[in-house]
Amino acid sequence: MVRPDKRIDDTELRPLTASMNILHRVDGSARFCFGDTCVIASVCGPADISARDEKLDEATVEVVVRPATGFVRTKEKLLESMLRTTFEPMILTGMMPRTLLELVVQIEKDDGAALSAAINALTLALIDAGVPLKGMVSSLTCMIDSTSDAIVLDPTAEEAKNAASLHTFAFNPSITEPHMILTESTGQFSEKQLFACHDACFTASAKLNGFLRVSVETKKKKEYQQLHE
Repeated sequence: MVRPDKRIDDTELRPLTASMNILHRVDGSARFCFGDTCVIASVCGPADISARDEKLDEATVEVVVRPATGFVRTKEKLLESMLRTTFEPMILTGMMPRTLLELVVQIEKDDGAALSAAINALTLALIDAGVPLKGMVSSLTCMIDSTSDAIVLDPTAEEAKNAASLHTFAFNPSITEPHMILTESTGQFSEKQLFACHDACFTASAKLNGFLRVSVETKKKKEYQQLHE
């Protein structure tokens, strides 16, 4: 069955695009897109922090999410919390005590799976900034169709309207076995369905992980060429 955006398979991802080092006056930046869903992420720091907010043995991580239009709402505050939960354990904050890391996410367009796009964009931005990490983080979203009970990977906003449940997973691709960093689920589903969604996203993440690695390698090659011109 052909999907609304012309994909022919429920396991097919939308076209992936990414670019790094796209902003000035920040230490690292990246754009990541699943089809029409696009997110820009930037990283500032490690930078000085006020004595009131500093941590003696590690860096303080702040996350700010800005919507595509309008003012910051509860949805963005929830995204900030989930992104902080995802990245704080992965950043080697102990190597940067008494400093501040500010992660800013600008949602350009949300056509479904914005949380996954934000996680992937932040991963690239942190690498661009040279922030020490325990490993990369990659994320995919899937849904369970309310009509057919089929698992649909990387749903668009239109497809999500017919979802019985939506599931976002973040993995550490540095580990060959499934190592889940984040799970965010909404809707009604069984335990069996949740595990099936996890397995489907983990299997599909191999393609995404390869794409992220190529994006980093391409950026590094450009930097090397510029240094030797």
